[in-house]
Amino acid sequence: MNNKSSQPSIAITQEAIQDELEKRGWALSALSEAAAALARANSTELLIQEVCEAIAMKGPYVLAWVGRAEADTFKTVKVVGAAGASKGYIENIIVSWSESEQTGKGPAGRCIRGNETSIVIDSETDPGFESWRERAREFGIRSAIGCPIPDGETAMPFGVLLVYSAVPNTFGISEVQLFESLAKEIGFGLRSIERQHKLDDQIHEKELTQERLSTALRSTIEAMSKTMEWRDPYTAGHQKRVASISMAIARELGWDNERIQALYMAAMVHDIGKMAVPSEILTKPSRLTDIEMQLVQGHVEAGYQILKDIPFPWPIAEMVHQHHERLDGSGYPNHLQGAQICEEARVLAVADTLEAMATHRPYRPAKGLAAALDEIRLEAGTKLDAKVVDAAFMLIKGENELQQIIDTQ
Repeated sequence: MNNKSSQPSIAITQEAIQDELEKRGWALSALSEAAAALARANSTELLIQEVCEAIAMKGPYVLAWVGRAEADTFKTVKVVGAAGASKGYIENIIVSWSESEQTGKGPAGRCIRGNETSIVIDSETDPGFESWRERAREFGIRSAIGCPIPDGETAMPFGVLLVYSAVPNTFGISEVQLFESLAKEIGFGLRSIERQHKLDDQIHEKELTQERLSTALRSTIEAMSKTMEWRDPYTAGHQKRVASISMAIARELGWDNERIQALYMAAMVHDIGKMAVPSEILTKPSRLTDIEMQLVQGHVEAGYQILKDIPFPWPIAEMVHQHHERLDGSGYPNHLQGAQICEEARVLAVADTLEAMATHRPYRPAKGLAAALDEIRLEAGTKLDAKVVDAAFMLIKGENELQQIIDTQ
């Protein structure tokens, strides 16, 4: 007798266990998909949408949506993402988290207001679900869970994760724990994205500031160069041509853009020290005397003194100071040798020599680009850097970029 009466009890227990395992499997599967969505999302909209989609494709979950708690008078719960076969359920839906509003008595309102999980075991009998019962029948909804999404900075939650099921009593203790964990992860994901966006904005703003400063610096350098050219019409365009040649050589050498820009600025003012040289010497149509030559050579030191206290982000003053130095120590003003001369100054030396020989000067006609190239080839490895000279020769191949610079500027 006892054995017969115990059989139904065992069967019911096994069926209950099977149901619990099945419900847990749905929740675990949804959580796994949602975790993958959290990992790949790079915007709040995408994160919320993909998490909702991941949940709604599993088991009896017919709808998942995220509501944000608004701070307006009505205390609106705004839908910010939703997915599922019953998505039509929340079209034009009005939900509040205010206790005084009838629409605030459902799972969303209770969850946000109390900052705790709210469960609807059966939508047909839950008293707080009365406002949506008929609508729930239309969309096949029988149970629901609302889990608070933490804000991370205040006690008030960001909003709520709502999951709806077509089956009554879908959300047991294990399912509640899983969806609570997911809601917390959503909150963490939203905060991480927000921090990343703030960081991206700061980086972008910094880049814009640097770009504006770089533009202003470049404009200032070009204005300084033009001032020099007005004083010495015979060298009008000289500094700009040297700058263009220097940049072309630097690109051939594989330098990065920032370094090329620094070189450009140094080239644009490499002769600014000539402002300290009497104009009658600069424009003298005959060969200079030794004393006059010493005065002209003094432009390098004068240029350095003009530039050295300007807080450039690059050592512009040193580049200008060394552009007449030569590898064998025969240059000026300090007779530097080899590695003592910075690479930028070595490029300037080649570019300056090429431009000076290839164009007209007050005391002689232009010798032409071919003669200028012959000259730097003779001095390669002794006075001028051989790698820089080789790079300059590469510019005459194809469209002859060097000749274009000499002819058009």
